[in-house]
Amino acid sequence: MIYKLIIGNIIALVASILMVYSGFIKKKKKILYIQTTQIGLSVVSNIILGGITGAIINFLCCIRNILYYNKKLNTFFKVLLTILSIILSLKFNNSGFIGLLPLISMVSYIWLMSVKNIIGFKSLIIFSTTMWLIYDFSIKSYTSSIFDFMNIVANFISILQILYEKKEY
Repeated sequence: MIYKLIIGNIIALVASILMVYSGFIKKKKKILYIQTTQIGLSVVSNIILGGITGAIINFLCCIRNILYYNKKLNTFFKVLLTILSIILSLKFNNSGFIGLLPLISMVSYIWLMSVKNIIGFKSLIIFSTTMWLIYDFSIKSYTSSIFDFMNIVANFISILQILYEKKEY
C-alpha cells in the first residue's frame, strides 16, 4: 500500500510542477496545452491513489481541453461532457461529498472557460483548483495538495501583475 502512495505522489509531483508552471503563463492556448498534459498525468496518479471520481473527471477534462484548444467545444460537447461527468461521478463516487468536488470543478470550468478576460479565466482556475485541493488532500495526494495551493497563489500573483501592468504611473 505504501508503494502506491509513493508512486501516486511522484506522478502527482510531475503533474503538479506543470500545473504551477501554467499559472505563470499569460497566453490562454499555452495554458490549455500545459494543463492538458498535467491533467493526463493526474489521471494516472488518481487511479493509483484510489481517487476514482478524480480520474474520471480528469480524463473528461483532457477531452474538454482538446476540444476547446481545437475550437470544437460547442454547446453540444459541453452538455455531453457535463452529462457524462455527472453520471460517471455519481455512479463511481467512493468518497461521499468530497468525491463530488472534481465534478463541481469540471462543470463550472467547462461552462465558464470561454471567458475572454484573462483575469476572469485565472479566477476560474483559482476556484477550480480550490476544489481539487480539498479532494487531493482527501485521497492522500499530498504533493498535489501542496501544488494546488501553490497554483492558487501563482494565479493570484499573476492577476496582481496583470492589474499592475494596466495601471499607469
